[in-house]
Amino acid sequence: MSAKEATPEAAPKAGLPTLHHLSDSQSQSIVWLLEEVDVEYNLVLYKRDQGHRAPPELLDVQQLGKSPVFVAADGRTIIERSAISAYILKTYDTTGKHAPSDWVKDEILNSYAGASLGPLTTVELMFDLAAKHTPWPLVYIARAFRKGIQKNFTTGEFKKSMAFLEGELSDNEWFNGKEFGRADIMLSFPIDYIHMRKWADLEKDHPKISAWRQRVWERPAWKRGLEKGNGYDLTLF
Repeated sequence: MSAKEATPEAAPKAGLPTLHHLSDSQSQSIVWLLEEVDVEYNLVLYKRDQGHRAPPELLDVQQLGKSPVFVAADGRTIIERSAISAYILKTYDTTGKHAPSDWVKDEILNSYAGASLGPLTTVELMFDLAAKHTPWPLVYIARAFRKGIQKNFTTGEFKKSMAFLEGELSDNEWFNGKEFGRADIMLSFPIDYIHMRKWADLEKDHPKISAWRQRVWERPAWKRGLEKGNGYDLTLF
């Protein structure tokens, strides 16, 4: 399997699907998925700017200017990880190897990753950024707000979230069952965020989730995705 890596200025190879990938972002899980399925694809790389925002070139790809953006081989532009991962699996997993073993559970976990866990990480990140970038002497107020939010909301919610996911994983290797599936793709980014920014201690308090994350990172396709990408450090912000 191969990917044509390019800068935003280079023209992707015609006739192939194209992933527009932003460094240090949730798009890395889509690179992983593309490496898992047997398809050749273009990979167009974008670096975050000095303010850690997406560069303006992504606005030329899709009006929201965010990543990932997946342009299918037929030219259709698809945004949002959930929709992109669903399209890739439906199009390229022709044997159904990664189809959900329990479609109701799959829908619950995919929805939970985007509608519950995603916003929770965003709230925590916003207060992290406020505590980090608010100028003196107001920084002490920002830090106090962050501690209050953590004490009264986010820390407890992270614990409940990880306990819930441990139960959903149970004794399976993957949230999808015997083989990884869309739920594993969707959960990989928020769980990486939580682990890298130390919002929860996975190794100590959530060993099943920790072992699941290690399995993801040990997969050859994940390693290839990291090599082809342009950075995946979620502590930069």
